Amino acid sequence: MTLKKNDPLRLDVSYLVKESPGTYKEFDFNFTQLSLPGDLVLVDIQGVIAISVTEDGVVADGDIRALTQLSCSRCLEEFWQPLEIKFTEMFTFHPLENSGDDLEQLLPADGSIDLRPLIRDYAALDIPISRVCKPDCKGLCPTCGANLNEVDCGHRTEWVDPRMAGLKELLEKSEQDA
Repeated sequence: MTLKKNDPLRLDVSYLVKESPGTYKEFDFNFTQLSLPGDLVLVDIQGVIAISVTEDGVVADGDIRALTQLSCSRCLEEFWQPLEIKFTEMFTFHPLENSGDDLEQLLPADGSIDLRPLIRDYAALDIPISRVCKPDCKGLCPTCGANLNEVDCGHRTEWVDPRMAGLKELLEKSEQDA
């Protein structure tokens, strides 16, 4: 991806690299809207990204809050999901020769960090697997498709697992005999 010189998601830390280890700088992060790869749109983004200089590179600590619009998996209505994006990433000056893991990233030669993939990855991790607009969402009627949060369509469906039908008959029979 080509980055523009004035891209707000490109953090220039080249002047910090020359400082002694322990140098610390915070960058406020406030945007009304961000469109990220993978059709992820964040709105009302606020937070702080702190950069700390170490002997091997820089550490980026992010603490960002945002909203994204999702579709409820029960009723299919759109709703706003709050996200809490927290990350800690190491950007090294030189790749470690004996390191077999990918826990660190190489700091680009121009000293700029592209925050777009970081924010996108950590925001995607904060999106819940079960996307529900509210905990007591009633979903859609399986008969007519009406949103049961808005109307009571009157359809009652009692589903019994066919493997348990015999047990249900025994329970009903014992209730009648009692």
